Amino acid sequence: MDYKKFLAKEETLVLPYFGGTRVDAEARRFQVVGSNTAPGWWRFKIEGRRATPVERASPVELGSLPLVRGHWVSGWLVADGRTMHRIALPPDDEPAALARITGRRWYSQDLLFDTLEFEDDAEITARLALEQQRAIGDVRGVTPSLRAAFGFALGTQLAREMRIEISVPELMPQAAAIADGGADVARRVFTDLIDERQRQIAEARRRVEDARRQAEEIRIELKRRGAAATARALPRAHDPVRRADETLDAARARLLSCRRINGNTQLDVVYEVDGARILSIVDIDTFEVIDPGICLSGAHRVLTLDAMPSVVREAIEEDHLNITRRG
Repeated sequence: MDYKKFLAKEETLVLPYFGGTRVDAEARRFQVVGSNTAPGWWRFKIEGRRATPVERASPVELGSLPLVRGHWVSGWLVADGRTMHRIALPPDDEPAALARITGRRWYSQDLLFDTLEFEDDAEITARLALEQQRAIGDVRGVTPSLRAAFGFALGTQLAREMRIEISVPELMPQAAAIADGGADVARRVFTDLIDERQRQIAEARRRVEDARRQAEEIRIELKRRGAAATARALPRAHDPVRRADETLDAARARLLSCRRINGNTQLDVVYEVDGARILSIVDIDTFEVIDPGICLSGAHRVLTLDAMPSVVREAIEEDHLNITRRG
């Protein structure tokens, strides 16, 4: 046997890429090489713990993965009246609203679309009510997952018409009430959400401006003392973007993008927590949260980036997720 040829043999794997800097296989995690890869199924060249995308690929068989059943709405699988999962990669043909679907849980815990299932009269009747923008009422055979999915679908439809930005997780607490009460309930929900957002956005702008002003005062003071001419910028111990990535990964969140802002004193971090897309502004050195991107009622003052994923999860669990920044 020519062992040199054996050792040089290139390993490739077909894996789903969900964005960020990492990709998962069974019992293995790889660092993705390159930053221009679009989410989807890819054939990766594997070298140690590094994965280089080579070409688009067809999905692998998912039948051995854990199965989740529910109803489709706006890219999410609604499993019951309280539980939903974002479909990490959209199917080629989007299912009809409220369709019965199955998903499979990938090794990274992301949910992949699997199959459409047969519907009964409840789905057909609910879809007609959605088209007419009326409450689902006491339609027979409506399961908790269908009722919640209907509430989400009606809520997001009305939000688009009213030009209100809202995500499925934000609607979760009121989904059943919207399903039963219709447009009037949805409008009351939107009013409360927007009022709280406006208060939090104003507070966040004040904090960002305070941080910018403090940085400017320090710069002016250094110049007055003559220190600016002789001061030398010291390299940070670690790249802040890489630290943000590692911090979020340790907290079971996925970094999507990150940019330096306000004179390289802050990071604008875009990340995903259990399907929810969050944008936070943090101090570039301490990672102290300046603008969390969600309503926190002042709790941001003692938060750093590593705590934000658990805070977002708690907000979802306690039915008060309200996202103030989008992009």
